[in-house]
Amino acid sequence: MTTPTLDPESATQPKAESFLDWFQINSRLVVIGGAVVLAAGFAYWFVQRTKVNEAVNSDKQLMQAKQSLNSQNQALAESDLKKVVDKYGDKPAGTEAGLLLAQLKMDKGDFAGAVATMKDLLGKVSGPSATQVEGLYGDALAQQGKAAEAAAEYVKAAGMTSMTNEKNLWLSKAALAYLTGRNTAEAKKIYEGLAAQIENQAIAAEAHVRLGELTLGTKM
Repeated sequence: MTTPTLDPESATQPKAESFLDWFQINSRLVVIGGAVVLAAGFAYWFVQRTKVNEAVNSDKQLMQAKQSLNSQNQALAESDLKKVVDKYGDKPAGTEAGLLLAQLKMDKGDFAGAVATMKDLLGKVSGPSATQVEGLYGDALAQQGKAAEAAAEYVKAAGMTSMTNEKNLWLSKAALAYLTGRNTAEAKKIYEGLAAQIENQAIAAEAHVRLGELTLGTKM
């Protein structure tokens, strides 16, 4: 009959017979675990606090830029809006500032400036706002006479939204841009889809008219 042997190392370890015993044995691990949890909690709080502060500050700077815009000081308004875009382009306030800045540039005929503003903003914005940015980017390109590029941006904008009316609006602009660029095949394809939809009768009616014109044009 063999006699069981004890592990010499385990024999020297104290047994945790109660919570106090366990705590005394593992107190170092408990302290380390508590420190890790505390650090993680602080990091989370710090990140959330930073986000809140950024949102508040971006809104304040946007309000200041709007005040410059309302005062008809265009140079100051452009400067203030650009500061908001540069610093908070990935925030809602930065997106709004970018759209206002691009529209301001388009109103004064600086279409190249509007294109540059929208292109820069597209690299920062995400979510539902990206549709508006993409669409206005298309508008700026169209004003520059770049019909094919504008049409492509309108199609992208349409693909970014789940709202039917908004999608149809961008597709309608895309079709018109294709027509302007003499790409009648793409224009006809979009107009056929718009004519078949029932959500927006005004756009459907326009699509029918355009298709009639295209059909007449091919017969002449």
